[in-house]
Amino acid sequence: MSINMTNDLEPAAYRELLEGTNLEENQRQALLELIQRYEQLLAENARLRKALLRANAHQGSRMSTKLKEALYE
Repeated sequence: MSINMTNDLEPAAYRELLEGTNLEENQRQALLELIQRYEQLLAENARLRKALLRANAHQGSRMSTKLKEALYE
């Protein structure tokens, strides 16, 4: 089975693919742990993106306030 890992499959799709394989239990467990870590990293990435967007939005408005103050001087 050939899988292109750059397709960014959802973790559920990886779990489904894993179910269709003939692996030893320790190999299956290792892959399940990797999938769980992948899920955690996806969630953390989403949280960090939102935090960055909020920080940039806040900083952008602060910079425009500084520009307004400079123009009023």
